[in-house]
Amino acid sequence: MRMAGKLTDCEKNNFRGAYVSDELPREQFKRTANPREVPDETLVAILLRTGTHGCDVKELARRLVGAFGSLRALVSSDWRSILARVKEYNKANPRARIAGFGEVKCLELAAAFELGRRRQRLAPGDLHELRIVDANTAYALFRTCFTVDDEQENVFVLALDADRKPICEPFLVSRGTTNATLMHPREVFKQALRWGAHSIYVAHNHPSGNPNPGAQDFERTNELAKVAKIADIRLRDHLVLGSPESNGGSGYVSIRDCYPDIFK
Repeated sequence: MRMAGKLTDCEKNNFRGAYVSDELPREQFKRTANPREVPDETLVAILLRTGTHGCDVKELARRLVGAFGSLRALVSSDWRSILARVKEYNKANPRARIAGFGEVKCLELAAAFELGRRRQRLAPGDLHELRIVDANTAYALFRTCFTVDDEQENVFVLALDADRKPICEPFLVSRGTTNATLMHPREVFKQALRWGAHSIYVAHNHPSGNPNPGAQDFERTNELAKVAKIADIRLRDHLVLGSPESNGGSGYVSIRDCYPDIFK
């Protein structure tokens, strides 16, 4: 006869309930000397806290990461995107559902992910120590400003001094629609002049997740380049951001790489 409140070894092996599943990911995290070696699903499982009947929390976390294709895509999403993706996944996988996943759980996850994104945003002192030497280093800053699955196109500008160091965080100059951006050169350079920028990077997102520039993106870039010469502010590049896994994992396309003559 066992003591009340404790599980026998047999029960532990055959009943993967919320209590047992809740403890295992934390124990694994605690035992691992280097947190970077902890599997993705274990970290997500700790945030989820409990599983559901017939599905322990690690499996639930594994399904959630799988629904997004990667941990990077998951943590880049807002709560509405998480909720929508879970619904899509459950519809396509009725026998391996992500059960018990409503607004509250999505809000809790999204809040944790937002804290992580804010941690990536540098303090003013650290920001000025950076040097933006190419599209990759510019993208690293721009990525913290955009949310995966954003339903609108947004335009951000990164202003640099003569040493190519950021004067401030990337700033929003306009919000567009699901398939168009209101990228007026006047708004871009008004803010750049206000900050006394020597040069700028411009970036906008494609809500579809596909960063391949269209004809309109090239036209807008050409307009920006013409005004840049008049304003005596160098346009270094225009980045089009997609999903984190797009364009071979880079997450963006550089219009300078596609059409370098615009920037001469």
